[in-house]
Amino acid sequence: MLKDNPLLAQLKQQIRETIPTVEGVVKATEKNFGFLQTDNKKSYFISPPMMKKLIHGDRISAAIRENNGKEAAEPETLVEAALDTFVARVKFVDKRTKLQVDHPLINQLLSAKVIKDSGFSIKQGDWVLARLVKHALKEQHFQAEIFEFIAESDDNFARWKATTKKHQLAWDQPELTEDLAIIDQQVERRDLTNELFFTIDGENTKDMDDAVSITREAEHWKLKVAIADPSAYINSESKLEKAAKQRAFTLYLPARTVPMMPSKLANEHCSLVADQVRPALVCEMLIGLDGELQENAEFYLATVQSKHRLNYNQVSDFIEQKATELESNAELAEALQQLNLFSEQRNQWRAENTSVFGDQADYEFVLDNKGQVIDILRQSRRSANRMIEEAMVAANICGGRFLDEKLGFGVFACHSGFKEEKLDGLVELLAKFKLPVEREKLNDLDYFCQLRRTIAATGDKCLDQLVKRHFNFGVYNEKCLPHFGLGEAKYATWTSPIRKYSDLLNHRLIKSVINGETPSSPLSEELSEHLSDNRKKQKFAEREMANYLYCEYFAEQDPNTCLLAEISNINRGGLNIRLVDSGASAFVPKTKLAGKDEELTIESELGRLATKDKQYCVGDTISVKIVEVKKLQQSIVAAPC
Repeated sequence: MLKDNPLLAQLKQQIRETIPTVEGVVKATEKNFGFLQTDNKKSYFISPPMMKKLIHGDRISAAIRENNGKEAAEPETLVEAALDTFVARVKFVDKRTKLQVDHPLINQLLSAKVIKDSGFSIKQGDWVLARLVKHALKEQHFQAEIFEFIAESDDNFARWKATTKKHQLAWDQPELTEDLAIIDQQVERRDLTNELFFTIDGENTKDMDDAVSITREAEHWKLKVAIADPSAYINSESKLEKAAKQRAFTLYLPARTVPMMPSKLANEHCSLVADQVRPALVCEMLIGLDGELQENAEFYLATVQSKHRLNYNQVSDFIEQKATELESNAELAEALQQLNLFSEQRNQWRAENTSVFGDQADYEFVLDNKGQVIDILRQSRRSANRMIEEAMVAANICGGRFLDEKLGFGVFACHSGFKEEKLDGLVELLAKFKLPVEREKLNDLDYFCQLRRTIAATGDKCLDQLVKRHFNFGVYNEKCLPHFGLGEAKYATWTSPIRKYSDLLNHRLIKSVINGETPSSPLSEELSEHLSDNRKKQKFAEREMANYLYCEYFAEQDPNTCLLAEISNINRGGLNIRLVDSGASAFVPKTKLAGKDEELTIESELGRLATKDKQYCVGDTISVKIVEVKKLQQSIVAAPC
C-alpha cells in the first residue's frame, strides 16, 4: 500500500531535491575507500561499500550527505565508465572466471567469460584483453567479456606483451613482405666513400643511422653528418611506409626494442656498417672556432662508407686518456680529438647564447633468459655521447633552417616555452626566489633563454626543477615555430629516419628540394596528433615496464642497504625521490620523516619540507633505505637512513 503511495513518492522526491549533487571523477586508494574529485578540485569521501560499485577513474554524479559534520559522496549515476577495453590476468575463484585488471588502483576482481568461437582457451594467470559490458553502478554487478589472448602465465616476457597491448603499441617488428632494393638509382649522389666517416654508438647498436666526418681548417671546423637513407629503399605508398607511420617511433622497452622498420632494412640495408657502401643524406656545415654554427650549411645526397665502428665507452676512454687503443690510427685519433674540441666549444657557445640542459644518466636493466632482473647499470653521459649529441643537434638546426627557407613548411619540432595559464604563478614563484621578471616577455625566445641562463648560474637545483613544471609540452608543427627548450628559432629533426617517422618525412622533403621537386606538406593536424599521442603512449609503456622491473629487483634486495637518492618533488604526503644508482622512483611518506606528534612545515609550491631538525628541498641528495615494495601498485616506499 505504501509502496505505491503518490504522496510518499512526492515526499521522497522533495527530500532528494534538497540534497546537493556533484559530478566528478572517482579516485581510488590502496585501501578500500576512495574519493570523488570534482572539476574544481574539491574532494568528497566515498565509503568502502560504495567503492565496490565503482572503478578508479569512473566519472559519476553523486549525492553529498553530511554525517557528524563530515561530507561524503553517495554515487547515483554513471556518467562515463573508466574501463572500456582493458588488459587483465585470469583468476579462477570457486571455478568462476575472474579478471584482475592491470592497474595499480583497481583491486576488485571482475566476473568475465570468453566470447563464443574465440579460438583460444584460458588458464590461471594468463594475460588477456577484455571489454567491460556491465557496470555495477548501473546493473548491480560488473561483467566483462574476454575477446583476445595475449600471453600465457609462464611466458617469460608476458609482462612486456601485456604492456604493449595495454598502450596499443606493437610488440614485434613489422612484417617484411617486399623485396629490398634501391629505388632511386637515377638520383645523383656524391661519392664520399674515400672520406673518413665513422660511427659512434652503443656497443649493441645494430641500426647505426649516423656517421660523422670532421676536419679543422683555419677559421672553422667542417663537419659532415651522414644519415642513413631508408627512403632510398621504400616509397611513400609502400606497406613498410604505412607500418612506419602507424608505429611513429622505435619503441625502447627495458631489454626489448621494437623497431619502427624491419630489422633487415634497419640493421642491414640501411645501417652504416663499417666498410659497407651505403646511400646517405649528408649535411655539411661550418662551425666557427668559437662554437657558433654558420648559416651556409649544404645538404646533398651521397654514398658513404664508414671506416670505423666505434662505441661510446671506447671513444670516451680515448678522449679522457683512459685508453690508448685508438692512438695507433693517427688520422682517426686526430678526427676524434677535433670532434671533441668542436663539441666542447659548441656546447659552451650554446650555454652562453641559447639554452642547454644538464646531462642525464641512462640506466640499463640486465635480465636473465627468464626475464628476471640480475642488475641495473647506471650509464653516465660521457664525452663521446656529448660529441655525437652536439653534432646531431647542429644538423637538426640546419635541417630546420633549410626546410623553412626552401619550403616554408616541414615537420618542425616546436616547444613554446611556458604554459600561458601558468605565467602568473611563475612570476610569483620567481619573485619569492628574488628573481623579478617581466611577464609579457616570458614568451619571447631570447628572454626565455636569458632566464634559463640566469637560473643555471644560481646553481639552485630546487628553483630549476620548480620552473620546469611550468613548461609546455613539445609538439610537431608544419610551420616553423621556435624550440624554446633548445633556444633555437628553427629546429627540425631528420637524423633518425630509421627510428622516427617525423625524421623520415623531413628526409623526403629535403631530398625533394635537392632533386628540384615541389613537394606538398606531409604534416596534417591529424598526423601531428598521431605522432604526439604515440610518443606519449611509448613513454607510459617505458615507464610502466621500468617500474615493474624496479619492484621485482628491489623486492629481492637487502632492505638495510643505504642508497643515494635525489628529491624530485615534495607534496603534502612526503618526498618523491629518484635513486641515483638505479634510476628507480620511490616515495618517502612524511610519517617516515618525523614522529607522530612532531610538527612538519610543507611548502610544496617552493619545493620545501622541514622538520624541527632538518630541511628537505627539491634537488637535494639524501640517503634512504627501502622499507616496502608494493608490486601490485608498482611503487617503492623508502625512509631516511
